[in-house]
Amino acid sequence: MTTATSKITPQLTADRRSLLDALQRAQTVAPKRFPKPILTGILLRAEEGRLHISATDGEITFNTRVPADGNLPACVVSCVELVRRIKASRQPSCTLSLRSRSQQLQVNGGRVTHALPTMSLGDFPVVQTECAGETITVAADVAAKALAVSSRAVARETSRYAINGVQLESDDDGVRLAATDGRRLVIAGLQCETTTYRGQVIIPVRFAHLVQRWSSKLDAPLAITITTSSTDEGTRLPAEVTIAGPDWLLHTRELDGHFPRYREFVPSSGSRFAVDRQSLIETLKQVTLATSSESRMVRVDLSPRRIQLSASSPDMGKAHARLTARFLGGGDSTIRSAFNPGYLLDALAVLPGEQVVIDLHQNGCGRDNTVYGKPALLYALGDESVRWIVMPLNAGLEATRENLGSNYREQAA
Repeated sequence: MTTATSKITPQLTADRRSLLDALQRAQTVAPKRFPKPILTGILLRAEEGRLHISATDGEITFNTRVPADGNLPACVVSCVELVRRIKASRQPSCTLSLRSRSQQLQVNGGRVTHALPTMSLGDFPVVQTECAGETITVAADVAAKALAVSSRAVARETSRYAINGVQLESDDDGVRLAATDGRRLVIAGLQCETTTYRGQVIIPVRFAHLVQRWSSKLDAPLAITITTSSTDEGTRLPAEVTIAGPDWLLHTRELDGHFPRYREFVPSSGSRFAVDRQSLIETLKQVTLATSSESRMVRVDLSPRRIQLSASSPDMGKAHARLTARFLGGGDSTIRSAFNPGYLLDALAVLPGEQVVIDLHQNGCGRDNTVYGKPALLYALGDESVRWIVMPLNAGLEATRENLGSNYREQAA
């Protein structure tokens, strides 16, 4: 009796929706076009009932896994093309198999079978797949909110390396995020479940955006792992940062450079004025209509019972408004200043609570009676976990009895 044998091609079956969700996440990391074509691909490998998917742009690495039945040898295929095939199918599951002779990945999702060419497996970069180092554990929604707040103040100029990211720092005072573009600064406290890390690390803003996007609706903790190392001469190398969610892992290297010593620029508490946050947002947006790209400035005049907002420009005319306010004490009850309205709106949009506090010192006045404003500190009434510092603009302010008195006090000091 003769038994005919044939070589069986390993294949893997996965839920189509789960696979598509994982691939679309990978697509946010893998570039669509790149001088190194291998980086436009994703690495697929099956292990212990799961399909592992890896993508990288050379700076950020993404790993995830989906339940799967069967086997699939490791291979690299175009991320864009695989997403297109899986998305086009309407079947509840799909099957992947690798044809070793033709080096093609076959994708079957129903009536149609697709064959995708594979890329060189040996050319795909080594990717981080595990967390190792000192760890900060934080609730996912807490991390997402803090990253959403801090990333608003990150510098947009690509040449300003160290402030193109968010600084994560942990010390005896707690864990916090800080970001600045040189004209404003935000400090967001991060309530953590556990932490073994002590130090500072600068997270690239794109990495921060991805973590925020994937964490905002999770009901689970995130593990933030920082791995530090030094050269033989003792020079500190950029730290490795890994953030792991329930079924995904993101890895990057911290930005080069030194984050500003921002604590030296955080003003102490001065005169404090409380105002309804939503009313201030709505009014400020309307007053801002009278500004132009050449004159992006709003006057903010604070007094014991009201805040006056005004703006003017040659092309856009004028606007003026008043809001009820409450003087909380701490210094002078009348202060006049000016700020970029966009920076104020960014801060107001993410501060919690119904009431916001505008906290600032009286203007300074030089010997020639030239008036200069002081930074404003903004935070929610009764909650200083998030603090914004916004630098004033030169509005040609007039000398007043209050800031003349401030001048004398500063000279005496």
